[in-house]
Amino acid sequence: MSNINLLPWRDAVRARQQKQFWLTLAVSALFALTLMVGLNLWVIKLIDEQQARNRFLQDETVKLDVVLGQINLIKKQHEQIQERMRLIGDLQQRRNFSVRLFNQMPVLVPPGVYLNSMKVAQERIDVVGKTEAYTRVASMIRQIEDSDWLSEPKLSTIFSSDTQPIALSQFSMLFLVADKGQGVSQ
Repeated sequence: MSNINLLPWRDAVRARQQKQFWLTLAVSALFALTLMVGLNLWVIKLIDEQQARNRFLQDETVKLDVVLGQINLIKKQHEQIQERMRLIGDLQQRRNFSVRLFNQMPVLVPPGVYLNSMKVAQERIDVVGKTEAYTRVASMIRQIEDSDWLSEPKLSTIFSSDTQPIALSQFSMLFLVADKGQGVSQ
């Protein structure tokens, strides 16, 4: 029995196992390579899709920036128009102010009070005049306080003068215009 040689059979099994190993290795490598290429292509596709979305968002952002720029321009124009309208309204109110003031003075000034001068500076009116009695000046102050567009009457000075034939007291007063914007009616 010592004449049986089993080496070729073992070599054949080893060769077959080695061939099977290399075949399995090649198939595994091919599968891994195919999987890597497939994953790589899938990732490249995802990157391309995301870049397309990013380009779309950038394009839309540029469009929105243009629209926002136009909106800001329109807002500035709107503010300029409102400012012009305010100026025109102020000019119209100032134009009617003197007419309204002179229409209201006979109502505000009681009998026995005589005005010598009246100065208007923006919203302040200075009046200098003469009166027969102090109570008439007090009545004028009450009339101004009751007015809806004049306010804060202040008597600066009042003193008796020795003019003949009638003794009149001289006074100076100032008051403020509370609201120029109201209508001329009253």
